[in-house]
Amino acid sequence: MLAAVAPVRAASAAPPPSGPVELGYCGGDDWEPTVAADGAGRIYVLITHYRGDATCDPAAGLNNSRIMIEVSSDGGSTFSAPRVVSDTPGGIAYPSQADPAIAVDPASGDVYVSFLAYDLSGGHTDVYVAKSTDLGATFAAVKVNGHDCKNCDHPKTLVSGNDVYVAYSQATNHFISVSTDGGATFTETDVLRAGVVGFSEGGVLDSRGNAWFAWGDCETSSCKGVPAADYRVSETLAGTSTTSFADVATGDQGPDCPFSSCGFSFFGPQDDIGIDTGGTLYLLWQQGQDPAKRGSPPIINLSRCAANCMSAAGWSFVGRVDDKNASGCAASACYALFPAIVGGSAGQVHVTWFDDRNGQPIDHTNGWNVWYRTSTNGGSTWTTAGQRMSAFMPAESQSGSTGFLFPYGDYMRVALDPGCGNKPVLVWGEGHDWVGGPSAPGHINFRSLC
Repeated sequence: MLAAVAPVRAASAAPPPSGPVELGYCGGDDWEPTVAADGAGRIYVLITHYRGDATCDPAAGLNNSRIMIEVSSDGGSTFSAPRVVSDTPGGIAYPSQADPAIAVDPASGDVYVSFLAYDLSGGHTDVYVAKSTDLGATFAAVKVNGHDCKNCDHPKTLVSGNDVYVAYSQATNHFISVSTDGGATFTETDVLRAGVVGFSEGGVLDSRGNAWFAWGDCETSSCKGVPAADYRVSETLAGTSTTSFADVATGDQGPDCPFSSCGFSFFGPQDDIGIDTGGTLYLLWQQGQDPAKRGSPPIINLSRCAANCMSAAGWSFVGRVDDKNASGCAASACYALFPAIVGGSAGQVHVTWFDDRNGQPIDHTNGWNVWYRTSTNGGSTWTTAGQRMSAFMPAESQSGSTGFLFPYGDYMRVALDPGCGNKPVLVWGEGHDWVGGPSAPGHINFRSLC
């Protein structure tokens, strides 16, 4: 249950302001990162590591299917080597871990890491929260689910002092587990039964300490149809499990993955939630560019709410966020996917997504990049066209001059760095295909806009 994090340099040198840096192992195989920052220059990045190419780095062949952490104490210029957060949570040698999320308490600096632990007999899955009180040096893990959580998925975590909230799902069940003693114990509540396959996608705290989560819930077991998913927002009152829901939008069936092996609804509907300092909530959500057609090339939309956000009437549609059709991408045939958002000062939002507008040809197996936009008026207008955040990484086999081959992991993350004027920091995964492995490892890249 304990893991040490030693301060050493990152695998790659610190990037110039215009470029990203590789985290994880030079030999991969690293997947689905997330990021958080405190106000003292520390940045925390989590990855799920699978066995990679050990000829590049012998350590890449170790710690298969484990959540690992890298810590920077200088705003992202250098990072510690990746170390396991909790190898045997609860004293159990689970074969697999995945789906990390992270939250830092701004008052104490305590770090909370949630993840799935699974692959025991019968498909049993447990949700854990590992807490560090020494800036990510060591962790102690506690199980938060209170029942046989077969196939639980997508835990997302928020912390406010002693109050810790973890949202996750199991089929139609939407769970919130709450701790009021700083993560020592949790109480699980099934706060909603709706849809067929639920997914918690992101969370924010408001100024009163209430916890808000975004959900992307499939209406069918295959997440296919028009519409295919309901985008919901939940509010959990501070220090309680009392939770209400509002339906905000619907999303259509996503296009098929171009490979024979991909995860469930890999290009399917997704959303994310942000909040600005004025208290306005934002929901970033994926939709087909032709809402009446299954599998239509996806776009990214934005809705917002300044008051009465537990009513659908409190939410208004703002407009489309991505600009994948700005250049290339004939007939907007490329895909905009995996939206992420974070709110800043009043009216300010930062958004990111993947799209493959640089594909040559556009066949969704090349030309992928991470794109970024920001707005100072709640998304009504944008300060620039989409800016490319990813770059050619010569040491990474999936990378090319026009972009990388395929998104690696079904989400990316963006956070604000309070130690640098609340400018964004981003992490994402790049791969060859969905499967990865030692012969086609994925890599994690980090970028700070400080």
